Amino acid sequence: MDKETSHQEIQGWPIVHHVGDVVVQAGYILETRTISDYELVYFPDGAGTIYELEGRAIPLASPGFIFTRPGESHRYRFAPDKPVRHLFVHFDYEALLQEARFSSLLGGEVMFAENGNMLVANLMKRILRMANEQATGWQSRLAVLLAAALEELSANASSMTGNTARAMPAPILKAIAYMEEHLAEAITIEAIASQSGWSHEHFTRMFVAAMGLTPKRMLLERRLFRAEELMMRGAGTVKQIAYWAGFGDEHHFSKMYKRIRGITATAYIAQCQNPLYRHTAELAFDSDTPYPLNRHIHVQMDIK
Repeated sequence: MDKETSHQEIQGWPIVHHVGDVVVQAGYILETRTISDYELVYFPDGAGTIYELEGRAIPLASPGFIFTRPGESHRYRFAPDKPVRHLFVHFDYEALLQEARFSSLLGGEVMFAENGNMLVANLMKRILRMANEQATGWQSRLAVLLAAALEELSANASSMTGNTARAMPAPILKAIAYMEEHLAEAITIEAIASQSGWSHEHFTRMFVAAMGLTPKRMLLERRLFRAEELMMRGAGTVKQIAYWAGFGDEHHFSKMYKRIRGITATAYIAQCQNPLYRHTAELAFDSDTPYPLNRHIHVQMDIK
């Protein structure tokens, strides 16, 4: 996508710079900083974290959002007793300064409760999933989703009841748990399907309907995620990690990692030496997050 085409496609929409879904260690402090763009952060479980803006302490007592504007001096003191997950989007958006309907985002309010803004929470999750999958047109689609999230957040519709997460069928959860327990082994999709009590064909149909991807792709993603956890901790050589993650041999792992992630395993290990990654933590597998955590994804540069 060349520069001129990019500008045409995103004109009038937010320009998304980068996104991430990161889990930081308990007690980590992101020291005082200012940023040159806007940042929207979603805390699925924000209790215990304190956001400090221009010296004013704002505690997060429940799940919610923090909206930071360019040039504002701020820092985060993350919950002292547990790892803290947060989804974030950095962006520019001319409409915020031009449209009166966004005044609530440019005034004194910086924290917005999840209650009444469940649609925004779902849009943030979708933004991160789309950025990780990077299907055709993903950059433009991110801009559209972010615009919708900002519209909803600004409106702050407190009467909104929100959309609760759809319960995962028990046979699917059982199959996923089996998959997790046997990642390092040469398991087959048939063996995974047998845990559900359904036929292979019915299991595959139900799995795709529930998870949005096939069992085979889920197994691959979980193995890549396991490998990334090990690489992030510096736990072994690429050959050892390939074996521990269930790939069988280093060549197959390296080939699949480069094909799916777009970088080599060696490059990912080097990336993990960045101080930012030294403060990350792990969470148990979440079936609603079919992508690896603790990744920053660059979307596009600002175009003037």
